[in-house]
Amino acid sequence: MRTLLALVLTAMLLAPSAALAESESVWSVARNQERAGTFGGLTLHLDGNDSTVSMEYENLPKIIETYTATWCTNCVASEGAMSEAVEDFDVVQILYHRHWYEIEDPFGSNSTEERWVSLYGESSENEVGLERAAPTSVIDGARMHTGSTPTGESLISDYDLSLSVGNLAWFMGGEIQFSVNVIADVSTFSWSFDNLAFACADECPTQKTTAWLMFVEDSANFEDGSNGLDDYRHVLHESIMLEGSNSSLTTDVPVAWDGDDMTAILLIDWEIESSESGFELPGVGIATFLSLLVAVPLARAIRED
Repeated sequence: MRTLLALVLTAMLLAPSAALAESESVWSVARNQERAGTFGGLTLHLDGNDSTVSMEYENLPKIIETYTATWCTNCVASEGAMSEAVEDFDVVQILYHRHWYEIEDPFGSNSTEERWVSLYGESSENEVGLERAAPTSVIDGARMHTGSTPTGESLISDYDLSLSVGNLAWFMGGEIQFSVNVIADVSTFSWSFDNLAFACADECPTQKTTAWLMFVEDSANFEDGSNGLDDYRHVLHESIMLEGSNSSLTTDVPVAWDGDDMTAILLIDWEIESSESGFELPGVGIATFLSLLVAVPLARAIRED
């Protein structure tokens, strides 16, 4: 009985790591740096009033950033597959539209192109020969899916597998706050995530976090788009790099293409810069470590009985 219990516990603990290793061929590393990604997704609906949102780290949605264009016919299939894949997940989607040297697509801006190229341009070029290739989706700032041809059984299964991995940032808990204060049409955004608990033991490696303010329109109608979608969802208009983990910024809110459905989304990029010393636990390792903390007392209790 003890032997059987040990085998069952071992299988349960190793399953997440094995699944991750098996699935890595489905995507490519989004930043040429495996220990990096994006979390956050706190969203404010900008209707001219003050607004505040807070969320515990463990309840954060998954982040999907997609590079697209209104002429991209392949994007219709990939975005449709993503819409089906996210049905069982809590997600925030942000679509970057091609802007530089663009003659059709009216969305996007210099700031949105700069963020995409700075984070994902190198990996995208390594994969498909272009820094800005539509369609490309990045999940949790870490896993890149290029094109509209599935690697596995289908695009839906590829995306589902990638979404199931989750955010692998080295944090174990804490609260994130995001708010906007509006006075005479002047908007001041405030953010705080300085109480997040970093997941490491003894001497910690150098960590870096960078917050971003993303202005995203829920839906924009553009009937001249040659891919025939007409209504384009989650359109990113501007991206602003923020300073500090507890600060504020007064800035203009971009004008929506149509309607009054502009939102502000807080993203936080994370990166482990070095690992020279200390006992470190990566994302999958943290889950396994916590499972062990539960499993060991359980095994002892059964043995004593």
